[in-house]
Amino acid sequence: MKKFIVAAITVLILNTILLSENCQSQWASYSLPYTGLANTLGFYDLNHGVSFGHTFSTISEKIFYTTNSGINWIHANYPPELRAIVDVQYINSNTIYACGAENIPFSNFSRANNDFILYPIIIRDKLIRDGIEEFSVYKGAFINSTDGGLNWQRASQFDTSTGYVVDINFFNASTGYSLIQGNFSAQTKFCKTTNAGANWQLVKQFDTSYVDKMIFFDMNTGIARGINWQKRIYKTTNAGVNWDVTNMADMISNITFFNSTTGIAIGNTETGNTINIYKTTNTGGNWTIINTFTGNKIYNNLMSLPNTGTAFAIGNNIDTAIQWIDKITTLKTTNYGLNWVSKDFNPKLLAYGLSLVDANNFFIGAGETNIAAQILKSTNGGNVFVNQIGTVVPSKYSLGQNYPNPFNPVTKIRFDVQKLESRSQNSEVTLKIFDITGKEVATLVNERLQPGTYETTFDGSGLNSGVYFYRMVVRHGGSSTDGFSETKRMLLIK
Repeated sequence: MKKFIVAAITVLILNTILLSENCQSQWASYSLPYTGLANTLGFYDLNHGVSFGHTFSTISEKIFYTTNSGINWIHANYPPELRAIVDVQYINSNTIYACGAENIPFSNFSRANNDFILYPIIIRDKLIRDGIEEFSVYKGAFINSTDGGLNWQRASQFDTSTGYVVDINFFNASTGYSLIQGNFSAQTKFCKTTNAGANWQLVKQFDTSYVDKMIFFDMNTGIARGINWQKRIYKTTNAGVNWDVTNMADMISNITFFNSTTGIAIGNTETGNTINIYKTTNTGGNWTIINTFTGNKIYNNLMSLPNTGTAFAIGNNIDTAIQWIDKITTLKTTNYGLNWVSKDFNPKLLAYGLSLVDANNFFIGAGETNIAAQILKSTNGGNVFVNQIGTVVPSKYSLGQNYPNPFNPVTKIRFDVQKLESRSQNSEVTLKIFDITGKEVATLVNERLQPGTYETTFDGSGLNSGVYFYRMVVRHGGSSTDGFSETKRMLLIK
């Protein structure tokens, strides 16, 4: 049961743990008190973060912040005219910048984007989920907080010719860049500020209609993505004055860099049934397809942990019968894009916001048109899932041999959970991986499970070749006494 404690200006949301119908995913779910989407997330450290989202019927911004790693979310104070916030950046633990748009009175004679109707459906869907529509006019928004997210105020004053501030990239509290999409121009503006956003100077106007993502490695060198039908990635080495263009075969849904030279991009075909992973090793000078996946999937967000080789993408399977979202889907690599592990899990929510705090703690912002916005949290790097795959209730506990074995680098493990005849509690199951010295290297399962047959995946990408052991332990109803314990051996060969 969700509980709300309402004070004078704060709303405290207590967490509810997500129990999926067919899947125990080890993602905890925290509900926010509005119907809509949590589409932009940012964290300073494990405890301190902010969530930006909006309703769908009448688009209106909702801002919350946490000081205890997402367990509780507190309603912030912000200008009521805010429509949607699409990017956020921490400057320090107290100072946070964010951008998006404000609502202004509707005009029947103006359009936010004259080329909107020409975009492929997957691009139009993205714009709508960002709060951008065909027949609407907005005013750009750039806001800041100086108290860790409790209070927000306008840091810039825009007129109605500036429709959306779609991305920001700051180097310090004063100096940064922005991408601004106009109401009455189909071309995105690249702008610079040296006074914390009080004023923005035009540096370059792109020759494509929509550029909404940029990554800068220093003041001079950066990458930008165009998302319309021209399928472009841009690169500058002179602070945005000039941009080299790389024409891509696909529409690039997102892009991230592990370091100043190596990055990956996800490309979707227009039909959405093929996903190509591109990689660059020369700061975006050249891009090569390194992986291809098939299936009706759309990946809405992609982030990496700097200098680790780990990147994580989130999106949704698409139900082709109704042309709408199905289960959440993720992609993860731990070796700079060489290998990927794909996972699907309930619930059927649009997965959009994403923040990777460290190797273990990942956050997803999600929602739907008629469901409370959700924050999903993983404490095992988003790569541990256990799916119930059998409907027959097993007569006893058992742990199967991993397959394949030997493996490189991914293997699956099945196990059975029996029914507890005399107890109402579910079984408390842990499944852990140990190396040859007995050191624990991963926890695959640590939760209460109903009776059934389960399967989980172990990704050994970050480990050396050798012998490993996996051990399943079952405890009953919180008892410290083991109800079942079994260990098996497996071999990783790279």
